[in-house]
Amino acid sequence: MQETEQQIIEGIRQGNEACFQQVFEAYYEKLCDYAFTILRDMDEAEDAVQSMYLKLWEKRESLMITYTIKSYLYKSIHNFCINQLEHRQIKQKHMAYSTYRNSSNAQSPEVFPKELETNIQLAIDKLPEQCKIIFKLSRYEELKYAEIAQRLGISVNTVENQISKALKILRTQLIDILP
Repeated sequence: MQETEQQIIEGIRQGNEACFQQVFEAYYEKLCDYAFTILRDMDEAEDAVQSMYLKLWEKRESLMITYTIKSYLYKSIHNFCINQLEHRQIKQKHMAYSTYRNSSNAQSPEVFPKELETNIQLAIDKLPEQCKIIFKLSRYEELKYAEIAQRLGISVNTVENQISKALKILRTQLIDILP
């Protein structure tokens, strides 16, 4: 690593916003383009890069870059995008399963909408506290996982795990009333 790159990394570690801004401006567009090649959605690519930079800033004090800033950023965004693709696949499988379950129902939920809504709300209220908060932010406020993670100061993986846990618990609790 060049001396100036080590100084920039150290500056970021110490909270120097000018150093962070320099890295942000130098790589933002290129990282968005790279993320787009993986995600095939420019809005999602930009969100991914912004989330990655936010995480970098939040964890700056423990920043360990062994090669170059550029390689660190590209590897970080690559990993973030791969996680996003995996999450997309999980959502698609869940949607397909939900569609299958809904198409084969014997009792239509529209028959008792108030009762169904009440039972769902009761089941959500029984979730563990963090799980419930994350689930509500995702489903009712329609926030993306990265937005929830940022708002609560937790990792995106924690959000994904908590949503998965909530859905598993809700499926178990609501199995008798849902089609």
